[in-house]
Amino acid sequence: MRRAIMGPGALGTLLFALSLVCAWGCGRHEGAYLGVLGPETGDRSYYGLEGFHGAELCVNAFAKSRFTASDVPLELLHYDTVGDIVRFEALFRRLVETDGVSAVIVTDPDPDTVRLASRLSDELGTAVFFCSDSTGASGEVGSPRTYNLSVGNRLLIPEAVDVALVWARADTLALVSGEGDLFRVYHDDFTRALDASGLEYLDLELSLSGYDYDCAAYRMLADGVSGVIVNGSAEDLVGLLKSCAELTYNPPFVALATAKPRRLELPDHYVLDQGYFVGGFSSESPNAKTTAFVETFRNNIGHVPGPVAAASYDAARIVLRAIIEADSAEAGPVAQAIAGFGTHSGVAGDYVLGTPPEWVFVERTVPAATGVNVELATAPPIPLTVEEIISEAVQPAQAVPAAQTE
Repeated sequence: MRRAIMGPGALGTLLFALSLVCAWGCGRHEGAYLGVLGPETGDRSYYGLEGFHGAELCVNAFAKSRFTASDVPLELLHYDTVGDIVRFEALFRRLVETDGVSAVIVTDPDPDTVRLASRLSDELGTAVFFCSDSTGASGEVGSPRTYNLSVGNRLLIPEAVDVALVWARADTLALVSGEGDLFRVYHDDFTRALDASGLEYLDLELSLSGYDYDCAAYRMLADGVSGVIVNGSAEDLVGLLKSCAELTYNPPFVALATAKPRRLELPDHYVLDQGYFVGGFSSESPNAKTTAFVETFRNNIGHVPGPVAAASYDAARIVLRAIIEADSAEAGPVAQAIAGFGTHSGVAGDYVLGTPPEWVFVERTVPAATGVNVELATAPPIPLTVEEIISEAVQPAQAVPAAQTE
């Protein structure tokens, strides 16, 4: 298996390949280009920006270590689709037909957009990578040049429900869903998993005409909800937890990792060690590649990366590896080279290209003065009841064993 980090020999090979590209031409530009396409503004901007930063980190590090002012440029071309599917198609065609990119990384999680990108991949003969296709929509088209590097909801959502079921016992859970088409798709997956569990749950939807954060918190408290699944954005999670904290109500929560906020400032009386995030990447994974990626990303971008950034970074590495293999930055030879790889060693694990990854990480929040600190959780503990908390408070203090991590 090829190493994920290229050695000196590979560096020279790629430089030679790209010098040939400069002589022959690449699309309508001289050089090698990687395209990133997704919503960098709007409701789904989290995915677009994280995906852009992951690919940017890879390309910038590669260019700095590889090229001088007189060498062939390796550049990242990215366009903001603002979440509009018509604009997406126009910009996709521009990347391939005018800019001459070697491949395209799609950051939008919207299933309709993902399906469109898969069809365009077939039509234009370009390899396409998806870094947030958690619904698996890319697999519905069956394009041989598309690669989904995201862990699917078919794994993540049942895991999140299993975490929540530990708290529920015989009590009621709440499912609080954010506004927007994406969370409505996720809502259906969550309700199917909850219905299969046979547990009673309160189904609340945040919207201008429905529940806001305060109303949802009051309803949860009134109905005796023992834990909440937050199907929404980081803003939804923070807003709901703040409203709960104002009621001195601290239900444990679980959310997908894409809802993890960079900062979580709550009133002091909110117990932050009752939160869980489920995702396809964890910055706390005891993996040397993960550690190096997280440190580099944080030093260059300014925050801890999430699953979308990790998948986009890996996609960019695969494209660079393909340029070496193909001795060309043309889309056709690059796509052919990728098709022959079979596997790739990424920052979170080893991919079998053509099959979505199946690793799942559960992170538990830990108290922190600022930001959101997490640790890997082997299994979620059952929160103490009020009676148990009182009983424990009058017992002599005992040493607490170190937390286990995977």
